[in-house]
Order: sequence, then C-alpha cells, then structure tokens
Amino acid sequence: MLSHKKIINQFNQLEIKHYKDEDFEISKNQLHSLIWNKKFIFPKFTLTSFIANLILLFLSYVSIIFCKIKKINIANYFIVHREKKGLYDFRSDYVLKNYNFNKSLNIIRCPSFFDSLRSYFLYPNVIFYLPIDYFNSSFFFKKNTLKKNYEVLHKKEKKNYIQIKKIFTFLKIKKFLSIDDQRVIQVFLKVCRDLNIKSLGYMHYKFTKYIVGIKYLCFDNFIVWSEYFKKKLIEANRGYKKKKIFVSGYIKKKYKKTNNINIVNILYLIDLDLNFYSTTKLLRKLNKVKKINIFVKLRPQLIESKWEKFCVKENIKYFKLESLDQVNQLVRMDYFIANISTAILEAPLYGAMPLKIISKNDFADDLIEDKVVQKIRNFNDIVKITQNKPSSKKINKIFSKVWGKLKYKPNNIKKIFLNYVYDKYN
Repeated sequence: MLSHKKIINQFNQLEIKHYKDEDFEISKNQLHSLIWNKKFIFPKFTLTSFIANLILLFLSYVSIIFCKIKKINIANYFIVHREKKGLYDFRSDYVLKNYNFNKSLNIIRCPSFFDSLRSYFLYPNVIFYLPIDYFNSSFFFKKNTLKKNYEVLHKKEKKNYIQIKKIFTFLKIKKFLSIDDQRVIQVFLKVCRDLNIKSLGYMHYKFTKYIVGIKYLCFDNFIVWSEYFKKKLIEANRGYKKKKIFVSGYIKKKYKKTNNINIVNILYLIDLDLNFYSTTKLLRKLNKVKKINIFVKLRPQLIESKWEKFCVKENIKYFKLESLDQVNQLVRMDYFIANISTAILEAPLYGAMPLKIISKNDFADDLIEDKVVQKIRNFNDIVKITQNKPSSKKINKIFSKVWGKLKYKPNNIKKIFLNYVYDKYN
C-alpha cells in the first residue's frame, strides 16, 4: 500500500493536470479514494438492494411532501450506523441533543435497510441519502483505468448534486446543518452556495491534508471541539480563516476511578485502514504479557469482522458496540494505543496516556509532529513504557494542548442554534 504522503502527492498531480475546474470539487473525495484503494468496490446490482432502496426512496418522497405542507425550510444531515437501533452517530450528540428534529428535513446516511426503517419511525421528516446515491450509480461498468472510473463517479456526484438541489429548491430551504461527513459534504455545500443557503457544520473527525473532502467549499459557520482543532481545520482549508468558527469545549468524562496498581490496562483502537497481519501479531504478544490487560475497541463499521473473530479465537477482551464512555466506565484504562485512529486524542479525557505507533501507515503522523501523543515503534517500546502507570503530569500537558480549558456547555450550542439556525436574533 502507498503511504498517504505518496497518495496525496499523486492526487495533487492529477488535480493540477486534469481536474482544476471547480466543477470537480463535489467529487474529488472519490478521486482520492480511488488512489487510496486500488480495489475500490463499486456497487453491484441485486434485486434485494434494488427493492430496499426503492422502498427507502419512496418513504423519502413522502417525507418531502409532508415537509412542504409543514413549510419546513431547514435541512439537517447526520449519520446512523448499523445495529445502533436507528440512533444517530454518538459523535453528533454534543450538537443534536439540543436540536428540535420536528423543525427540519432530516437527511440520514445509513447503510442498513432495517436500521434506516428504525430511523424513519424514530425521527420526523426523514429522507435517506444513500438511496439517492444508489439510483444515480452505474452498476455494470468497471473500467480499466483510474481516470475512467473517476469520470463515472464524478457523473454520479453531479446527479446527486442535481437531486439534492431540486429537493432544497422545492422546499425553499434556507438553513443547512450537518456533521462534517467528508464523503458527501462538498455536494451539499455546492447546493448551499448556489441557492444562497446558510450552512452550519460541526466536527466529528480529525482534520488532515490526507482527507480532501474538507479542502474545498466551506461551511458559513463551523463548530469544533477546541482551539487545537480550530487550528487544524484552518490548516486543512485556509478558507475557514474568513468563516465564523465556534469552539464547543470538551465534555467532562466519567470513568472508573479505581484500578489495580499491579496491572496496566491498555485499550487498542482498531481502525479501517490497518494492516491485519502486523496488528494481530502485536496483539497476540501483548496478550501474553502478565502485567498487561489488553482490550480491543472495534469500530462500528467492523462489526462481525475478521478482527472480532481474531479476538474470540485468541481470547482477547474486546468492545464492539460500546462507546468510549461506556468502555472507560467498565474498565479504567491507563493507555490508549492506535496507529491512525482519531479517538486516541480522547485518551487524556479519561485520564489515560495516548501512544501512537509508527509504521508505514503515516495517516496520523501529524499527531507526533504536534506533540499530542507519545511515539512508540514496536512491542518492546510498549512493554518498556507500560512498566509503570502513566505520568499524570504528562497526561495533563497533552490534555491542555488538545482540549484546552473551555468546558462544554449545552446552552452555548443552543445559543448558536438560536442565532444561526432559527434566526431568533436576526
């Protein structure tokens, strides 16, 4: 696999040579994904998926009609994962728990038919994004070159843009709220720009030059977790220097206080782009160290994956549906270990030290440059560092750098809504 530095260099060269026109901004994330993953999986047509998407599309049109009758003119986009009972991604909670879903068109991205149905009955005014994307896709085309594949994907994104624009025009949408889903956000922001719709975005993922979805069009207003992430956002897209950026502040975490002083608890964070062989080899060795308790945290997208099967086979304790809050209330973690997972930055919130593994996968190496994690290279480094409990002084230093002093207050988010979503102060 290419390093992310080489991937982004290849992307930049193709962009300059062939795709400088702003018309391609809505789909450049697709180009980056094609370079990143040479085995990029295109959708396959099956009768089951066709019927499922047709049903969800029909339900979406029903919601659109009702939104027109109710004169709803606010749109809200969020993510629902599989096997989460239709609930939105927990990383939206700091914003959406203060949100009145009845006052907006609620656009949901959910890969599961049955979880989509749960969402439809859980939230009002729901439409589904993926059925729109599905019926705008080409199914029987697998081309031989990256350029031709990208052309097909770009045409699909143009159709998505046209479809969303028609919906927003029909409903006379004036405000748009969204999680920063970098896979699709440029489509929505282009619609907002062309229809003069005010947009408010909020973060749920780290900002980096290695993810291009945040690089082009900007939200008019944006909510970030801390000043550190505000700086990272502007580094990823200089356009945000001229935008209104709000800092939500960190959420104080509750975690298990007591711990066995003779045992070190380590939480290993699995992500989508890890080398399975080298990672499982490391986990096997750590699981045999007597004074270490190793736990594995799976991503929601990796449920019933080879990672889970590996943990079962090796008798390694793991969490698959629990949030980090739930994990740390069950077990007091001393260290978080990751290669590329953004969640490693949350370790200090739970009184734990973040350890970042150096490998050929350089996706999150900027965290080392920012000095917000402790660098490790191999099994021996981990065993050496974890001979003792982590230093509170070092954890607090990282905490201050990443999360600062501002604590999260729900009323601050409510005020942002009143001003920038509901126009109470305008």
